[in-house]
Amino acid sequence: MIPELPATMSAEILLKENAELRMRVACLEERCRELEEKVGKNSQNSSKPPSSDGYQKPCKNSNSPDHSDDLSADKGTDPSDEKPNPKSLRQSSGNKAGGKKGHQGTCLKQVDIPDYIEYLPVKECNKCQASLLDSEPVKYIERQVFEPGRPGEFEVTAHRAEVKICTCGCRNQAEFPEGVTAAAQYGSATQAMAVYLNQYHFLPFKRVSEYFNTLYKMSVSAGTVANFVARTYENLASTEEVIRDALRESSVAGADETGMRAEGSLHWLHVMRDEQWTLYYLVRPAWA
Repeated sequence: MIPELPATMSAEILLKENAELRMRVACLEERCRELEEKVGKNSQNSSKPPSSDGYQKPCKNSNSPDHSDDLSADKGTDPSDEKPNPKSLRQSSGNKAGGKKGHQGTCLKQVDIPDYIEYLPVKECNKCQASLLDSEPVKYIERQVFEPGRPGEFEVTAHRAEVKICTCGCRNQAEFPEGVTAAAQYGSATQAMAVYLNQYHFLPFKRVSEYFNTLYKMSVSAGTVANFVARTYENLASTEEVIRDALRESSVAGADETGMRAEGSLHWLHVMRDEQWTLYYLVRPAWA
């Protein structure tokens, strides 16, 4: 027979157990909250890389009316069952995006003393074909090209085009080399190096910018690197067609695919190759 405890002692034991259980529940709730936040983190609300998101599109806020792009909706699940992403702790400044009024923008400017000077002569009149070799130029139009030099330096080549007036009254200007179109611009070597580092070595635009600044003291912005890549993509359109045609005629070719996110939606990255050619291309599924 179990002896009965005094009422005061029994109440003290129950109160102590109740306090311990409350503390335990509080700890478990906190741990549960931490785990839910950890699971809910993705590249959009944390420092995790986009590659860690997988194929599943990050959950939108439960208040968002648009769930048409969620893969869960395509699988027949109820989007309302999804938990909203953990809210970012970053507070809005209330300012509009972009440069502010009075902000001094920066751009590539000509230098006073270039490293090299190339004179572009006018030999004859474009209108009457008269020789202008002995005529004095009335002015020079200069365009400068910036390229990496020795470590810690960059080099500037100035192209100076003569401007001459013929006796017939025609104004003649020498032609600049192909691709030299601006008063100050980066050269083909700079553009090729930037695209190579970004596309082959997978360096982000900002790190490519830091590379030029660190090694050559060149101020090449991340946006400029992005423009280099976009321009190269356009210039290689004909090359891509050559590769496509070659693979179509190949007797044996291998193919594979993997999922990746591009422009906020799921795409399939396809690859086709043979012993000589390799082609990558993105395809967006109809249901994505």
